[in-house]
Amino acid sequence: MKKIIVEKNESVADLVDRILNEPDNKVTLVVPKGSALGKTMRNFHILKREIEDAGRIIKIESVDENILAFAKESGMENNHPLWNEHSLEGGFSDILVETDTEDEESSSSRKTSSKKQQKAETPVKIAIQTEEEDKEEDFKNFRKEYRGESSGEHEPENEGAFSDNNRFFKEATIPDEHDEEQALRKRTILGKIVTFGIPVVLVIAGLFFAVPHFLGSAKITIDFKKTPWEYNHAFTASVSAVSPATQVGNQVIIKGSVIKSSKNTTQLFQASGSANVSEKAKGTLTIYNAYSSAAQSLVATTRFVTPDGKTFRIISGVVVPGAQITNGQIVPSSINVQVIADQAGDSYNVGPIAKLTVPGFQGTAKYDGFYGSLASSTSGGFIGFKKVPTASDIAAAKASTTIILQSAFSDAGRINYPENFKILNGATSTQITKLSVNTTTDQNGKFSVFGEAAFQAIGFDESILKTFLLTLAQGNNTTSAAFSSLDLKYGDIRADFINNTMSFSLDARGAVEPAFSADEFRDSILGKSMSDARLAIAALPALADGTISAWPAWLGNIPSNKDKIQIVAN
Repeated sequence: MKKIIVEKNESVADLVDRILNEPDNKVTLVVPKGSALGKTMRNFHILKREIEDAGRIIKIESVDENILAFAKESGMENNHPLWNEHSLEGGFSDILVETDTEDEESSSSRKTSSKKQQKAETPVKIAIQTEEEDKEEDFKNFRKEYRGESSGEHEPENEGAFSDNNRFFKEATIPDEHDEEQALRKRTILGKIVTFGIPVVLVIAGLFFAVPHFLGSAKITIDFKKTPWEYNHAFTASVSAVSPATQVGNQVIIKGSVIKSSKNTTQLFQASGSANVSEKAKGTLTIYNAYSSAAQSLVATTRFVTPDGKTFRIISGVVVPGAQITNGQIVPSSINVQVIADQAGDSYNVGPIAKLTVPGFQGTAKYDGFYGSLASSTSGGFIGFKKVPTASDIAAAKASTTIILQSAFSDAGRINYPENFKILNGATSTQITKLSVNTTTDQNGKFSVFGEAAFQAIGFDESILKTFLLTLAQGNNTTSAAFSSLDLKYGDIRADFINNTMSFSLDARGAVEPAFSADEFRDSILGKSMSDARLAIAALPALADGTISAWPAWLGNIPSNKDKIQIVAN
């Protein structure tokens, strides 16, 4: 068996752990005298139960009679290391023979001569004992032998060393099992607290310091005293003004600007009339110059003829640009023009056609150098009855196109204004510059109206106006100020597009507070202690109230990360 030396102060729980950690299934525990294990029978019951549950075999070896008695009582094998044959567990005997002992002073000859006779005459006592009785008998003999006792006799001189009062053989006392179990439970709980509690405490302590550093945040709310302010005056915005804003007599002159824009549109309208018409096809012709680098002028009605002999004429005169000469080679130039068929009818609705010649250049070198091309078909050629617009159709179409052009400028988002540019109602002008009606109807009986309009407005940079008003509101105060609120109402608006000026009245009402930059203040308190941050708030001019809300509550410093700081200024 594997022997394990038990420490004097070793607890039963620690001892069980040691046994279970041994690879051997059979273990002998060597228990010293005065061991804590021998303080209570409960320890041995626990030891036996735990070891047997683990499938182990255990034997107790000790010189302490109490420990041997407890081991015996709990049902564990035990023995004294000096007298191994006197294990308190004892043995089992079926037959016990008892004999009388002769006086030691009898002669040997008498013993010899009468040996057979004595054997015959000595009564033989046979007793059948149970196993428990045999164990008890062995235990009594064991105690007698250690105390120097013979059967029925007691040595007085040995009494001091081996009496019942002697510490070695004193009677075992069994403490209260409930108290011992409570003590063991307390020690187990304490051990668990130490084992698991310290890491938990370390984690909590780490979180206590890590959370503020990485997740801490602060919200600072600042309320300033606000001074009501109002102002009424007449203004003139002038394009010719030199300075941004200046007061001249009863007028304040500010720098003005004129914004101009133009738009055009083509709208289709349904014709309601009908007539016998003769219409010529129209299309777009591309004229090429592959002759020389010199430009060529062509007059209106210049003819271009298709390969099958159909003639088209250019509607307006045009100058064909000169060709480019690259490495001695001519690179043709081109220009697009509108053409109309020489005759009416749908037979001239042709194309695309790769090449149309110029009859006017025939017989010259330019005949091959100048030509036309129809990239897409001509259309509109027609002879017969079809839908045509009436006078009322044309008038209604023009009016509708005018409204469309005017509405195109009513949405300020459709006009590119400079930043902060202010246009007041009544300071704009829209003029229709062109309305052209094409009475030729398409295959669906619709005619078209082309319209063009010009827009202009007189305005000013409103930020310049607000800066001027803030200068008036601040007066002689050396502390920088800002408007906490400002409401501007404009009236009496008159625009003069001839002189590029606009006059208006202004009613300004608001409240003034000290100028404050949340970003600058945030940068000034990064990483500072809460007390320093409160002092910085208290030093702000015209302060009405200021608070700091921190998370977590034990946050000692303002976060060093500006994204973790929220500043609300009211």
